[in-house]
Amino acid sequence: MEMFKKLRVSRRFALRGALSGIGVAMWLPVLEAMCNDNGTAFAAGSPLPTTFGIFFWGNGIHREVWTPTSTGDGDAWQLSPNLQPFGDRNLKDAMTLVTGLDMMDAKFRGNGWGVVYVLAGGSGDPCTVTADIDKYKRAYETAEATQYQPTIDQVIADAMHTSEPYKSLETGILEYVSNFDGVDMGTVSKNLAHRGPYEFLPPERDPTQLFNDLFKAGMPAATGPGMPLDISAKLRKSVLDTVLGDANRLKTRLGSVDAQRLDAHMAGIRALEQRLGALGTGGGDNGTGSCATLMAPPTTLADLTAKSKMMNQLIVAALACNMTRVYSHLWSGARDGNTYPIIDVGAGHIGLTHGDEAENAQAASIEKYIMTQYADLAAAMKAAPMGAGTVLDNTLLYGISEVADPRTLIMTDYHVVLMGHAGGKLPGNRHVRLPGRKVTELQLTMQQLMGMPATTWGSWDKTSKTIPEILA
Repeated sequence: MEMFKKLRVSRRFALRGALSGIGVAMWLPVLEAMCNDNGTAFAAGSPLPTTFGIFFWGNGIHREVWTPTSTGDGDAWQLSPNLQPFGDRNLKDAMTLVTGLDMMDAKFRGNGWGVVYVLAGGSGDPCTVTADIDKYKRAYETAEATQYQPTIDQVIADAMHTSEPYKSLETGILEYVSNFDGVDMGTVSKNLAHRGPYEFLPPERDPTQLFNDLFKAGMPAATGPGMPLDISAKLRKSVLDTVLGDANRLKTRLGSVDAQRLDAHMAGIRALEQRLGALGTGGGDNGTGSCATLMAPPTTLADLTAKSKMMNQLIVAALACNMTRVYSHLWSGARDGNTYPIIDVGAGHIGLTHGDEAENAQAASIEKYIMTQYADLAAAMKAAPMGAGTVLDNTLLYGISEVADPRTLIMTDYHVVLMGHAGGKLPGNRHVRLPGRKVTELQLTMQQLMGMPATTWGSWDKTSKTIPEILA
């Protein structure tokens, strides 16, 4: 019973083994045996982990297919066309949509200025109107551009990190492309998380490498000449095979619900291993959206959806196992110019936003496609149990782009897609429209939702106001 006793009081539990000298760890999801009788806290009394994440995409939104026709709760409002992917996955109940927010006095500024604002609350220079920015002579859309303050994910990570293997986890999908007028955006388009100027945390865009990193977390690194470093590709034996005996012994000490959760967790990891092992060989998806039917990770942009789904599954595995409490997902960078052949859009995203009506419609179709992938991440969270609820119940996801309307670059009417219930603090299924209020007010609110004692936030639009309209 020693393993069970350890499990009852531990927030984190891993089955450990070795593959050809490489330490591996299969981190377990939060099981009933780890929790109190109600499944609302760990057995020792500490709360279940609430995670904070960012889902960021470049180039803003087109309001005509984004803004719902009404506000309110429940059936009082309906999803707009570009948010319908969340309805298709039965996720409206977990969405808190906030529209109408501005940056300062809502004057013209470009993408570089916007990304500094929505991720870090400004550059550190006190500004209350847009014209104030010019006093400080900083670079925002040049090769020297960067985040001059820590991004909000890193501020929260500093406050929340305890014993999790990762202080924060950074992932991404598209490599940054500038094909409109060749503007170099410095560090802010290629990277989301920043600790300070030019101190960025690059996102991992390779699902195989992320898999390897997650399953080596907390284990001694292999050293010496000739030691293999790639768990899934260079070693023929499965990660699960190294811990299968311990897992089976553990199951005999668990209740039926936990045993089923452990089986499902291991089956998901096995499926991920198999798909990663088939990298570059193609594959198929039968349309169920389950982990076991994902295509192999892509080697071309045409396979973009497969890569996105794989990354989403890995993110959720890390969260379900309490490997981190803070993460960021950079779908595409600020002012990104990638094409989307997967939806028959061959022109660059940023150029389409500055084109004619037909080109704007193509840009809007890119936005909807990106929302299908955001919805896929949220759906994977909703499918992952945690205590008496799910990972999505215990998550606050900040879905944001650097500009509001990319056609005008006037910094007004940001649309922010929050997902998750933040440990019961967000009721969800709510559209709140707050014209003239500031993005920094929402950022301060999110920090308080994460339990931080923050009372002010931002250097552009520095504020002590919050947005209680979104709270339970």
